[in-house]
Amino acid sequence: MEDIEDIDDHVKAATKHISGMSWGARIAAVMGLSSVLGTLYGGFLMYQKVEEIANLDLGAYQQQMEVMDTKVTEAVEYSRDIKNGLRDDILRIEQQADRTEDLVRDTTRELRDSMDTVETEVRQIIDTAEDRFEARREQLRTSQDQDMKELEERLEALVQRSLDNPLADQ
Repeated sequence: MEDIEDIDDHVKAATKHISGMSWGARIAAVMGLSSVLGTLYGGFLMYQKVEEIANLDLGAYQQQMEVMDTKVTEAVEYSRDIKNGLRDDILRIEQQADRTEDLVRDTTRELRDSMDTVETEVRQIIDTAEDRFEARREQLRTSQDQDMKELEERLEALVQRSLDNPLADQ
């Protein structure tokens, strides 16, 4: 009980002391007191956090870290397998594209050669046809000239006979 009486005496003394202060001093005292109390509260919270950290089960965290390390290692291996698989797929596709490109190049070359051969054969056929046509035209021209000459000779012979005919004078 004496403690309560001591506290009561201190509060009365403080009240007397405060009542003799100006308002500015009172506000400054309240601000100082609130700063001290805020600091004590912050220190108390910090102490609680330090206690929490001190009481942490590092073994559980270590176990969780090992599990995470295992998962990360598995993920890295899986990623590496995927990368290797993709690289192999890309190499196969490149090889197939190269084979296709070679096939297209060979086919194009064969097609050009075939076209050249066909073009040469067509030219030969056209040249042969032109030669035959020209020979036939020349044959017809010669035959026509000969027929015309024969016709002319017969006509001249007929006209000459008509002229030579004595009965024709009358």
